[in-house]
Amino acid sequence: MQHTSERDLKKTATDLCAEGLRRQRRLDQPTDVQLGKEALAPLVEKWLVGATWTLRRMPDKEQGFLRMRGSLWPDMMAEPGNYPGNNISSIASRRQTRISPQEIDQMQPALDLLTLLPDIFDRQILFWTAWHQDGEVQARIPWMKVRRSLGVNCSRWTLKRRYDAGILWLAALVALQS
Repeated sequence: MQHTSERDLKKTATDLCAEGLRRQRRLDQPTDVQLGKEALAPLVEKWLVGATWTLRRMPDKEQGFLRMRGSLWPDMMAEPGNYPGNNISSIASRRQTRISPQEIDQMQPALDLLTLLPDIFDRQILFWTAWHQDGEVQARIPWMKVRRSLGVNCSRWTLKRRYDAGILWLAALVALQS
């Protein structure tokens, strides 16, 4: 009998490879070739960024209680100019969108991929880099925010190199499983 995490890894690898094959079909590329780690790396990155974005949008029970308490016992009366949502940013509006069941189902297997990295610091780099991309894979990653979250004094080149190596490592493991 297979261990639960092995089954989850196989299912995650199958799902990632299926998404990669769908992407190849859309680009009119041959689909009979098995996907390599270079082809799977952007998909792994997209899944990690999506998983951390879903994690960021999960409801906070304490904040919900405070919001409800504030609506039941308001400290002040609302005036015409102080309603929420007037000056809302695009990130805040995307954060307020409801989480779909598919996003929640994809979140845990994608985050479980991080445990396959042998170095804990690389896991932290991948997590915080995905966390600070605000739900979309960005060309320019805010390395200063990542550095601050990690609490280290590494150069952005070191963080980028280790991030890219970690994504390729995970993509290679997914390619081996599929």
